[in-house]
Amino acid sequence: MATFVCDAGQGESEGQGQGDKSDGFVIHCRHAHCTGHDRLVFLRQMLEQRWLAIGDLTHAPYLAESTTRELAIGSDAEMAERVAQELSERFGSIIHDEAKVWRYTGQQWVAIHDDILWRAVFLYDGATFKTPAGEPANVKLNRSRTESILACMDALLRHRQFFAGAPRGINCASGFITFDATGQPSLLPHNRDHRQRHVLPGQWQAATDAPIDPGSLLHRLLHGCFKDDADRAAKIDLLAEVAGAAATGMATRLIEPKAIVCVGKLAENGKSQVLAALRALLPKDAVSAISPGKFDDRTFVCHLAGKLLNAPDELGGTDAIVSDTFKQLITGDPTRTRDVYQASFEFEPVAQHIFATNVLPPFKGGMDRGVRRRLMVLTFNRVIPREDRLDRIGTRIGEEEADLLLAWAVRGASRVIQRRSFTIPPSSAEALQDWMYSSDTVLAWLDSDEVEISTVGVQLRTAVSVAHRHFVGWAAEQGFGRERLPAVNGFSQRVEAAGHGVSKTRTSAGAHFVGLACIGPDRGHDHVGRR
Repeated sequence: MATFVCDAGQGESEGQGQGDKSDGFVIHCRHAHCTGHDRLVFLRQMLEQRWLAIGDLTHAPYLAESTTRELAIGSDAEMAERVAQELSERFGSIIHDEAKVWRYTGQQWVAIHDDILWRAVFLYDGATFKTPAGEPANVKLNRSRTESILACMDALLRHRQFFAGAPRGINCASGFITFDATGQPSLLPHNRDHRQRHVLPGQWQAATDAPIDPGSLLHRLLHGCFKDDADRAAKIDLLAEVAGAAATGMATRLIEPKAIVCVGKLAENGKSQVLAALRALLPKDAVSAISPGKFDDRTFVCHLAGKLLNAPDELGGTDAIVSDTFKQLITGDPTRTRDVYQASFEFEPVAQHIFATNVLPPFKGGMDRGVRRRLMVLTFNRVIPREDRLDRIGTRIGEEEADLLLAWAVRGASRVIQRRSFTIPPSSAEALQDWMYSSDTVLAWLDSDEVEISTVGVQLRTAVSVAHRHFVGWAAEQGFGRERLPAVNGFSQRVEAAGHGVSKTRTSAGAHFVGLACIGPDRGHDHVGRR
């Protein structure tokens, strides 16, 4: 059995060293999904399953001796130091980071539940101390004082950016998979210094370049989604690298971190099952499902702290994608946030973001270069035939092929660590360009055959008003509605911001673009000249 109960005289308490004795029963479980549960959860189940009776809980041999705490001065700081010491004796080394107190379980760091912290403070209700006048007094706790003691303890235990300094690797059931600079993986025993908060359920033995087993569910899902695509192999490699970037926590450490947008206009194309498989690679507490539309709400963003993957089933509109918060979360910039009724805290995001949508939404005012750098589109074009579909195949991969899924992610991590960037399938580059042009008529015009940009030794000049008239005429020919076209001022700003090296100057003759000329049918006369 994985779960056992032993006499206090025969066991060690969690977090203590060999030979240290505990008070009461020792209850321990090595199931991965039991990690982090308070032992009271196991006690409740033992009562429900009649391993113990209610009367056993008050039976004299099982009761710990009740003692009243004695303090020197009875201050909040003194009690905070004592509570921290007692928690350390119970759990071993503990630290405070990202608004929580953490303990090490032997495989990972887990947050100590607030209820446990509060109960540890409650033991000091009624504690004795001497007043400055030498009179005996007792501590009287209330909510505000308990919160004050915990705040003092947080300061004593604070280890800023403890998790931000975690080494690169994957913490799995068999140990910590580390990678050298070339992406070569190797396995180490679990260690507190790895600073890992999650344990992936899969077992990993050794590096291999063997292809995915053709008879596996993982092979069936990936090749079923991309079977008819010319760049099928590149798409599958990209997804493995996304899985590896998430598992290692290095998604925001790439040269150009990217959010992946899975798009498929037709139903039953497999994108939802791919997201389910990526979620199944990781433990549930490492995954969130927060859509970009909620990124500006700090009470949602706080739940991205410590997450390795954010995979909602929706993309939403583009207003959130152009926000500063979106850029911060994709690139891993320090982000300050807070939960409801909690103090604010700062964390460095590490989650890989992957979204799903049926239609790519348009951008108001165009897609700027900063947004383009942070997005990659992955197209799902094939409708999987009914006879080839398997219910819950993505989740089943995690349940039935955890080791295979982990090995696939490790190979992806090796590639992305070596290159520090993702594979870009040709169809992804094309889809992003189409999305960009459909959202930004100015950029589409600049990249069309009717605009010439200066090359070395050639200086083109065009009046801004002339360029705008030419742009409006071109847009009408392309079928863009007049309401989507910017006025002259907005047009000139977007031309300069497009990154094509075009600038604007103003003379007595009016405003001119430097580095641009309008060409095409009946428009050769539009540019002012060359220098």
